Amino acid sequence: MLSANRASLLGGIGVAVMTLALMIATESRMAIVWDEGYTLGREGRVRDWLRALRDPKTFAATWRPASPLKDLVQQVGVGPPRPDQVDTRAKLLDSRVVEWFWPFAREEPHGHPPFYAIVGMAGDVLAPSWELLPRARLGPMIAFSLTAGALFAFMMRRRGLWAGAATAGAWIFQPRLFAHGHYALYDALLTCLWVGSILAFTKAAEPGDPPTTRPRWRWVVAFGLLGAAAAGTKLTGWFLFLPFVAWTVVSRDRRAGRALAVGGLVALVALVALIPPWWSNPIAGVERFLRSNLSRGQTTEIPTAFLGQVYLTPQGSLPWYNTLVWTAFVTPVGFLALALAGTVWALRSARSRPLWLLVVIHWAFLLALRALPHTPGHDAERQFLPAFGCLALIAGLGGAWAVEALGWWGKALVIAALTEGAVSLAIMMPVPLSYYSPLVGGLPGAARLGMEPTYYWDALSDDALDRLNTVVRPGETLLLPAYTSSFRYLRQSGKLRPDFLWPEAMRYASRVPEWYIIQNRVGFLTDLERELIARAKPENVLASKWGVPLILIFRNQGSERK
Repeated sequence: MLSANRASLLGGIGVAVMTLALMIATESRMAIVWDEGYTLGREGRVRDWLRALRDPKTFAATWRPASPLKDLVQQVGVGPPRPDQVDTRAKLLDSRVVEWFWPFAREEPHGHPPFYAIVGMAGDVLAPSWELLPRARLGPMIAFSLTAGALFAFMMRRRGLWAGAATAGAWIFQPRLFAHGHYALYDALLTCLWVGSILAFTKAAEPGDPPTTRPRWRWVVAFGLLGAAAAGTKLTGWFLFLPFVAWTVVSRDRRAGRALAVGGLVALVALVALIPPWWSNPIAGVERFLRSNLSRGQTTEIPTAFLGQVYLTPQGSLPWYNTLVWTAFVTPVGFLALALAGTVWALRSARSRPLWLLVVIHWAFLLALRALPHTPGHDAERQFLPAFGCLALIAGLGGAWAVEALGWWGKALVIAALTEGAVSLAIMMPVPLSYYSPLVGGLPGAARLGMEPTYYWDALSDDALDRLNTVVRPGETLLLPAYTSSFRYLRQSGKLRPDFLWPEAMRYASRVPEWYIIQNRVGFLTDLERELIARAKPENVLASKWGVPLILIFRNQGSERK
């Protein structure tokens, strides 16, 4: 008979493999989203830098940077180096050269650190023959799948099979988290790293046999590396250690204190190693990064619809309860109920099992962090996605409590929650980012309440693109809302017609485009666009779900968009 450790390990491996198979099988149905094009461009620059390091002379002889009209990276910051500036390894490590090849961790639009791009380049090694977008997505999908397996194994070992199933299910079958898990971006990866840090810290600090004040040092190192990777992915990751500090101070756990102190030192060293633009001057690099990321409200305002009102975030703050509302609105009912039960159980068990309280503290901290005044409130759940990873852990506690307290009825509740999550995900494909809970009437009910039906251009699927390219007849053209790198990638890959225009190109156009396209992102809409959507006909709708239009196309009747 298998030991508990071996059974949980094998179970975790099985969950990870099945999750990865599901992710790969559904990847082609997930449209490129707004920010992914920038990732592809940044990874391309890093890829060139690594290629140059292998053979600087050969690289310099053929080095020709992409033209500004073809480059997927925003043309902000230092210009590309000349061939004579990249013909030795020493020159490739020059701070100005590194800054161009590594457009990360500084002023917007290059504010995010680079770890997500490093993970995205795993596809170059594992699947070099894949197309650029799925290849860049493979690393994040592997991270998402490994986290699913780790969550299952962790919870099964400590709270039983049903707890492991509930946790893994609340991770995999949360429709919006599942969608983010595919993207070559930072939010789902940060969620994986945040949850992984909780697991590593718990394994480092939980009591051993025999009891000792020393933590498990290999897990301390793992905790530090995961913390560094989280901070090296997004500014939010810099706040990761605060809940651990709060819990350690309150619990007065010396073993946890040592784990936190040593893990913090490991994280500090590893973080600098992960960010090449900081190598020449780490202190100045950190100062530049923080100054940029903490002043976004002065440079970027994003109109966001929430319960029927439009807020200019981050200058205008969403209501303090917005993260609570979002959690209730976009979490399947069964997982939400299990998480609430798990929270109650963790609070009641805080004295005897204090480490479970740590998960609740992380969940509450993440909800509170995004609810602070003047924090970025756009993109629905995306800005506090790690909270949904914590919710999955707490749902597992709720599942364990249900089985222990209610027996077979408790198992039926866990099965019902898993079924609801799986069905919700299946019926929302290929736009799981438009999922809303039955508690609010699904997507149609949320739209009536004044929530945004879509926000990331994720509804511009291959089917929508095929129809778009067909509706706009030869000789006609279309006005795109902007020329983001994602649209640029679609043009370069042949999925979007090259004669479609963008606003900046209108000054050179010989005529006004016959068509224009709208995403039903309520906060961004003008009065004219709201009126057009309200009286849209079926032929105007390129993509919809449950009767709610997500992407629409309209013929230009001679009136310009405001």
